Amino acid sequence: MLRKHSQELWLVLFVSLGASSIYSVLSLIRKLTSSQGLQGSVTTINQPLAANPYLDMVSQLVATSLALVPVLLALYFLRLDGIKIGLLPKGKDWLLGLGLPIAIGIPGIALYWVALQLGITSRIIPSSLGDYWWTPIVLVLAALRSGLQEEIIAVAFLAKKLELIRPQITIWAVIVISALFRASYHLYQGFSAFIGNFVMGLVFGYLFMRTGRVAPLVIAHTLMNTAVFIGFPLVSAYL
Repeated sequence: MLRKHSQELWLVLFVSLGASSIYSVLSLIRKLTSSQGLQGSVTTINQPLAANPYLDMVSQLVATSLALVPVLLALYFLRLDGIKIGLLPKGKDWLLGLGLPIAIGIPGIALYWVALQLGITSRIIPSSLGDYWWTPIVLVLAALRSGLQEEIIAVAFLAKKLELIRPQITIWAVIVISALFRASYHLYQGFSAFIGNFVMGLVFGYLFMRTGRVAPLVIAHTLMNTAVFIGFPLVSAYL
């Protein structure tokens, strides 16, 4: 049976981050047209899913687990293609993964602060979960889920499928498409998130195309999100 790589690409995207892009654009439009505008809007990333703490914990874990199903689908298609993306970390992956959060995370925080002052972004609350013993665990798992989902689907899977669909495509075209896609599903946070994630997408896309390894990107993304999710209560008073 002849496989359709374009169909596999669209299938994975629209059951995962492609759907998030559509909802993100709609969310931005709602914020822009609301009475308080984008500047007065608040965006909470990790929200309670149930009033009962333990039901909330189970709901959070289920939501995180189900969000990884499209990742498994993408990995399945890549395995059928005989393509390896370097998901299992090696020594150098950890070094790069630990360095990237410093190079990208700090400028990203600065961009967000400037955007707040200019009124071109929503105020971001990384977590409104209660202060329970399981909260840090759930937030770390949520950070890992984002790292796996975004770097495997928006970078590795997207890049490899584009190369199969259009063998003549240039490396830089793949990198820009990946970066624009990453930026699109962050629009719900405001324009600074679009810009910051586009730049991040260029860097991450370049690194993947150069090394063929997605592991350092997953490590870096997970660490950055963990720092934001866990560290938010400590720095929120200054933002």
